[in-house]
Amino acid sequence: MLRFVLLMKAIVYHRYGSLDVLKCEDIEKPTAGEEEVLIRVCAAAVNPLDGGSVKGGGRVVNGLLKPKITGLGVDVAGQVEAVGRKVTQFKPGDEVFGACLSYPHASGAKVWVSSGAFAEYTCASESTLVLKPDNVTFEQAASVPLAAFTALQGLRDKGKIQPGHAVLINGAAGGVGTVAVQIAKSFDAQVTGVCSTRNVDMLRSIGADRVIDYTREDFTTMGLRYDLFFDCIGNHSLSACLRVLNPKGIYVMVGEMSGRGIIALLVRITSALILSMFISRKLVVFLARPKKEDLNTIRELLAAGKVKPVIDRTYTLSQLPEALGYLEEGHARGKVVVTVGDNIEPLATTNRAPGSASSPGPVLVAFVLIATPLGVLIVPIVVALILNRRFRQRNPDKRGYRWGYYFSVMSFIHGLGLGAFLEFGATAVIVCGLIYAVLACFFAQRHHWAWIALTILSFNPIAWIINAIYLRKRWAEAAT
Repeated sequence: MLRFVLLMKAIVYHRYGSLDVLKCEDIEKPTAGEEEVLIRVCAAAVNPLDGGSVKGGGRVVNGLLKPKITGLGVDVAGQVEAVGRKVTQFKPGDEVFGACLSYPHASGAKVWVSSGAFAEYTCASESTLVLKPDNVTFEQAASVPLAAFTALQGLRDKGKIQPGHAVLINGAAGGVGTVAVQIAKSFDAQVTGVCSTRNVDMLRSIGADRVIDYTREDFTTMGLRYDLFFDCIGNHSLSACLRVLNPKGIYVMVGEMSGRGIIALLVRITSALILSMFISRKLVVFLARPKKEDLNTIRELLAAGKVKPVIDRTYTLSQLPEALGYLEEGHARGKVVVTVGDNIEPLATTNRAPGSASSPGPVLVAFVLIATPLGVLIVPIVVALILNRRFRQRNPDKRGYRWGYYFSVMSFIHGLGLGAFLEFGATAVIVCGLIYAVLACFFAQRHHWAWIALTILSFNPIAWIINAIYLRKRWAEAAT
């Protein structure tokens, strides 16, 4: 039996790497599942998530060595081409926008995956789409979903925003920031936006009550206090961010950490979680999730004119690598949008400068995974054994104490790590490590006060257990 396959143009990538791995290929046109909608794409927005996926940022869920899902793009706007058997809210010809996400057909796992908005056609779940308001274009509608999910859920659900709250938005001129300013104003909050000189007038035009030009003023040293700090960049230390909050203020962290990489992001997240346990101010880290009710709220804000999308540049589908490259520069005002139409040309070259960052290869990833436990666990044990041997050679009549030396080395490493987590700066990190090292030396000499201090300051349940079960018995022995 003959089977006719309809093809379409789509941007795909079959391996991780720089933006040069992107290809424009003829692939099979998708068909809508039972609860899905087939969309003829008119416009799609570019997000940092897309560039990060190409470079391997999602290896854990999308394949360690090569991507399982080869399409890109989440924010989408277009016209309904066909609907699944169980779809009740849409019909062919409807103009829709939302998140180009669906459940995997084969596994049925309740995990959202991108269906690929950078294509002529794509499928999306009925629950992640709404009708496009008549007063916005396809480009404007496509620019909104992910940014608005992040802003709405961050401000309302995590930030507990209330009328009259003083709200600070760092990175207010970006894709999420411009939407966050307008959503915060819809809650009747007093909004202060932080941006560069060229974006000051734009922020005022979309409703910001006060604008701080970071090239002229540092908001962390101005003495102003806020009820809610919505941080889209993360370019200041947590200690500096805490200074601008009221005693019961909330710090909500979103964004890309100013391109400092996944390690810096993990360090900041861990630091925020630890600090939240000991201070009255609340530090929140979250990931936005697609919700039908939130998308309806966003649609109402667009229809009422309370949110007016800010679009910096528009590219064609064949210019996607150039669009992603521009977004990575970190100076986009609002959103970057890709339009999809007829006569799609081959991909434009990116003209990337020599030495531009690309994703780490599998060998480097494996090296990091192996080297980290070696450096943190194995090296201290080896050092401890060497020190213990020297002690036994010089003091043959005395009992060795190798675990004391091991804990000394680990304490020094922990001190360095704690200083880095709290973002104290290079000098303070070294001082913090040395303080722990001095305590560890007294600990190795069986001074009880040092044992108690290090046990408390380690913030390490494993160290607490070891000390309680093993070291306490050793201390009960007379020093020989």
